[in-house]
Amino acid sequence: MKKTLLTFAVVLLAVFSMNAQDLTLSWEGEALGDTVVIIGNPSNFEIVFHAVVHNNTNSGLQIKVRRKRLSMVENTTSAFCWGLCFPPDTDESVDSRLIMANGSSTDEEFSGHYTTAGQIGISMVEYTFFNADNEDQNVKVVAKYWAGFDGIAEDAMNGGSISDIYPNPATNYVSVDYNMPAEVNSAKVSIVNLLGAVVKESVIERSSNKLTMDISELEGGIYFYTVLINGDVYKTKKLVIQN
Repeated sequence: MKKTLLTFAVVLLAVFSMNAQDLTLSWEGEALGDTVVIIGNPSNFEIVFHAVVHNNTNSGLQIKVRRKRLSMVENTTSAFCWGLCFPPDTDESVDSRLIMANGSSTDEEFSGHYTTAGQIGISMVEYTFFNADNEDQNVKVVAKYWAGFDGIAEDAMNGGSISDIYPNPATNYVSVDYNMPAEVNSAKVSIVNLLGAVVKESVIERSSNKLTMDISELEGGIYFYTVLINGDVYKTKKLVIQN
């Protein structure tokens, strides 16, 4: 009896493990985990997120998309496209789309659209991609739409300058050149991963004109870096790490 139960448990575990890998997601060539951060400017009409769906099975699958709004900044809206584009009040794609065996959707086939309404803040939307014939075959991702102004600290930087991070893409080190005016009381550079977590942070010292950060311990992938001046955002841009 114990042997039978053990065999059943192993088979069940194998089935769940297989299903968990049947569908995967990527964004700009990078595999996605459970969460992705998309940074944009609230002065823009919308922030857009694209994902590619990968079918890792030996059979073609009819894939649908379900959206769930987890938390939304007031007055903002969310919509999505899966081949066709749907209005904000639609939570599930009407039709499925065939992804061939061991194939993928196109770069433009899925897009999540977040209308900022000029609001600063983070809204979270969950997207579930699932087999219309077997919902156990699915993959989910939570998109954190992060709307924040660049250039809020521009007045403090009047007469000063700060470069973009370089090199970009980077491997072991990144640097920033700068000239800090007297109005700047504090400045720092933060590197954020796609989960929205700060993974590296360094203070910009007035006594120097160059900051170098060791990023050799960070895994290769897509990150964002933010320059904060007197506690306000001066710039936010993408950083690619290759190692």
